[in-house]
Order: sequence, then structure tokens, then C-alpha cells
Amino acid sequence: MENPTPYVVKREAGGFEFVPSPLYGRLMAGIFGAGSAFLVYLSTGFFRWTDTAIFGVLFLLVAALPASMGIRAWRTRGTPLTIEPAGRVTYGERELCAAGTVRAVQIARRPSEAFDYEVCLELDDGKLVSIQPQHFALYKTAMQARPFAAELAAALGVQVTE
Repeated sequence: MENPTPYVVKREAGGFEFVPSPLYGRLMAGIFGAGSAFLVYLSTGFFRWTDTAIFGVLFLLVAALPASMGIRAWRTRGTPLTIEPAGRVTYGERELCAAGTVRAVQIARRPSEAFDYEVCLELDDGKLVSIQPQHFALYKTAMQARPFAAELAAALGVQVTE
């Protein structure tokens, strides 16, 4: 049976890798794809049943957003969030934090967003670095964010703050 959690933690060469679980990666891409397909289906109704095709065209244009999000989710489903032994944090080839600069892992509130909480890295200078990958960092409640934040903090050897 596949892992039902949204990520898998692997210990690699003294560091850690957080990767989306295969089930979660496929599910996220599938939901975006289904949303896009539904919008395309709705657009066909405007082409078939009305004289005004502009609404059908608008629905097709709107369908491009979830389609692009699904493609992005599919392409990034295997990209690891890596914590090197010295404390450097990277996502794929992109460096999020230099070695030894993370002071804490913070669960931060995001006002007026679909997801109300995100997991961020608090640097020594007080700056918050958001973990951008859609597979990891966005949660509806602080309680849902705690397990990921705790594993990330343990890998970095820092505390979790809220």
C-alpha cells in the first residue's frame, strides 16, 4: 500500500530529502486535471446551446489555469526539498537558505488565502523564507502543518514556532 501522507522523508548522505508521496503527487495533478476537464465540458455547452460563444471561450481560457497547475504538479512531483548536513536548504536546483542560517521553522498565518497556514523558514536576520513547492507548505489549519514543520525542524536541528 502506498503512503497516504503528502510527503516521504528520506535520509540521504547525512542530510534529508522530503519528496511528495507518489499517491499525493498523482492525486494533486489529477484533481487539477479534472477541474480543467470540467471547465472544458462547461464551455462546450455554451458552444452547443447558445448563440453567444464568448462565454464558451471564457470558460476555455479559465480552464487553462487548473490545467497549468496540474502540469506543474505532475512535473514537480519528484523534486525533493533537500536539507544538507550543514543546514543548506534547496528545492531542486534552487537554494532556499544558505548553510546554517535557519533559526526556526515557523507556521505562519496567511490572511485571506484558500490555505490559511504555511510552513516557513525563519532566518537568523529575522526574514521568513516561504517553502514554495505546492506539495509541501500550504495547510488549512496550524494543526495540519505541525507534523511537517516538526520533521523539517528536526532535520535542521531547530525549534518550531507559531
